[in-house]
Amino acid sequence: MIERALLALGVLLGLWLAWCLIACAQRRLARPQAEDLEGPFTLLYFYAPSCGPCRLIQTPILEALAAEWREAVRVQAVDVTADPESATRYRVWTVPTTMWVDACGTVRVINNGVATAERLRQQWLQLQRKFDGSAPRPHA
Repeated sequence: MIERALLALGVLLGLWLAWCLIACAQRRLARPQAEDLEGPFTLLYFYAPSCGPCRLIQTPILEALAAEWREAVRVQAVDVTADPESATRYRVWTVPTTMWVDACGTVRVINNGVATAERLRQQWLQLQRKFDGSAPRPHA
């Protein structure tokens, strides 16, 4: 009886270890290539041309923020229908999705659904404070 319990425990431990290894490999695959990123942070925007909230709400917000931030933040749009590999790599299931990625390729913040301009500004300020130790200076 004890042998069966130990065998079952060993099988469960092996399954848990395999799950941990697969999860770790998936996290590595989700990181972008360093040459794809510019500056300290990149805001990735996943959209689809057929997505109404993407076209009518999220895209205008991001265009305004990109103009406001200029060179401080790179906003990179990814069409999930034209580039499904990127959507898979970042595990994007809904559009619009925005995510903050640092220069090392680590995803720092994910927003599923429409993210307001104020929310994205706050996230950027928090990331700047956390990694630079100071708040950024807005462009005039």
